[in-house]
Amino acid sequence: MLKRILITALLTLFVTACVKNGPGIDTGVSFPLLNSYASIKRDFERGLIMQARERVLELDKEHRDYAAAHKLLDQKIEPARRRIFVHYLRSARQFEKEQKWHAAMDAYGKAKDVTIKPEQMEQKRVEMETRMRQLRLDRLLRQRREEDATWMQNLAAYDPPKGLDSEDEVFLRQRKIFNQLLDERADDAYDEARRYLREDRPEIAYVEIESHLRLQPNSDSGKSLMAEIRQKLPAELKLEPEATAKKSMVVVKRVSAYKTVTASQISDAIQEGRLMEARQLLQRYRRSGGQGAAKLASQLDRRIAARAQQLFEQGSEAFQKEELDKAIAFWRDAVTLMPGQSEYAEALHRARQLKERLNLLRSQKDNDPIPDVE
Repeated sequence: MLKRILITALLTLFVTACVKNGPGIDTGVSFPLLNSYASIKRDFERGLIMQARERVLELDKEHRDYAAAHKLLDQKIEPARRRIFVHYLRSARQFEKEQKWHAAMDAYGKAKDVTIKPEQMEQKRVEMETRMRQLRLDRLLRQRREEDATWMQNLAAYDPPKGLDSEDEVFLRQRKIFNQLLDERADDAYDEARRYLREDRPEIAYVEIESHLRLQPNSDSGKSLMAEIRQKLPAELKLEPEATAKKSMVVVKRVSAYKTVTASQISDAIQEGRLMEARQLLQRYRRSGGQGAAKLASQLDRRIAARAQQLFEQGSEAFQKEELDKAIAFWRDAVTLMPGQSEYAEALHRARQLKERLNLLRSQKDNDPIPDVE
């Protein structure tokens, strides 16, 4: 019975937090019909461990519930808090040892939420985040430089060979198309650099603007944006000098040709709800210069948005029924369809955290060892 009350309370709290612009529940407000001990016990059973702990410590020694509240603190609240903290701390250290920076960052953040020394855990969380960002920067920078090098190596590929007219129409046309593709690549890199800078991700913006200037070295707007990006780069993130980047020729493997994709195939996939397949077909259709690709893309985007919204609502309904696994499955599918929708991603992230916390609370027993690590 106690487990059901705990789960119901936590789920209610979570759903309330997820309702956008809706009337929320102020979890820090006392209930006037309950005495202080009952309110503290209720907070603890809802999983608000740190809030319950703080309210106990705020009680005056003369308060009628002082003794009972401190007994609850010593026998229930503190043991639960320490066990959960040590679980997250050990996980974080193991992830750090394995150089799984994202998982370590997440675990240190969770440890921070249930410790009495949050500044230490925050320092470690920031350290893991920096290592994660550095790894991402190194890989993306190296990859982009190799890709651009391949493009630049082909600049002379469409010069008419000996034996043809120096103004051979076919080769000149192919050169024009190739140069247009280079210009599009440079323009896309510039746009992405601006977007990442707006999102306060200057290191990724640097990868894009470096690529832009590599393809269009005389771009004044590119140089200006590069200066702005460099000013906002965190000092702890290091840029690998391009001179030390790998210079070997990139071997481009010939990929087997796809079968021809038709507009009707894409339309059928959309109508039948095979949206991820339709997205892949559309990408191939666009690459082959298919007619009406923009119209098909608009149709597919509308169907994807509608389906993702439906999945999100189904997840919310399942959550309210305490069917946490179903809710996570629905929200995971919604995020797969629309990974850029922050509302869906946040709901999924918080649901997974809630499931983990509930599992930890369920697994605890009164006679479990109480760690003394803090």
